[in-house]
Amino acid sequence: MHPPRSLLLVATLVLLHHLGLARNLPTARAGPEPSQCLSHAQNLLRAVSNTLHKAIQTLEVYSCTSEEIDHEDITKDKTSTVEACLPQELTTDESCLVSREISFTTNGTCLASRKASFMMTLCLSSIYEDLKMYQVEFKAISAKLLMDPQRQITLDQNMLAAIDELMQALNSSSEAVPLKPSLEEPDLYKTKIKLCILLHAFRIRAVTIERVISYLNSS
Repeated sequence: MHPPRSLLLVATLVLLHHLGLARNLPTARAGPEPSQCLSHAQNLLRAVSNTLHKAIQTLEVYSCTSEEIDHEDITKDKTSTVEACLPQELTTDESCLVSREISFTTNGTCLASRKASFMMTLCLSSIYEDLKMYQVEFKAISAKLLMDPQRQITLDQNMLAAIDELMQALNSSSEAVPLKPSLEEPDLYKTKIKLCILLHAFRIRAVTIERVISYLNSS
């Protein structure tokens, strides 16, 4: 018996994310009444897309396009979102299952009023950990950009707020990680290059997050 086409679709999307191709795929259909969790994921995707578009235009001399940057995944070897978010019907092979050593941090509205499976909880917990890592990186970059006398670019606060809102929906006890001030003068050129790299990687991850939550919302 073959898995439903919808399950194969979401599995393909998360796996293509692993290859860095998900940003070019069409958006999966959502239900007529998106959940609050899905709305937060959609808002995050819009926010990071807008921030990336602005960065590409503003930092044109920094080679900020997808074709010019060195792609980097800060979550590599730290989280297993791709594996954790595979539909359960496609993870009967134990080699496809993510390690169960990850701690569960999901207790927000994303799991409200539904019977959550182990894999769903694991998936949302992994997404939460992804967001937390990016939140720390973007806040550090934002602080350094504010030290630029020319104020060429600042990080969009709407994107930071969208990250925080989705994290709160995933984990109601989520607390912002305090930012340790740097005592060193920042290398603004490297900071702006890193911003471009992170924004491209984060948009790909935001696409995957939105489509996984859209699938969970409709299933």
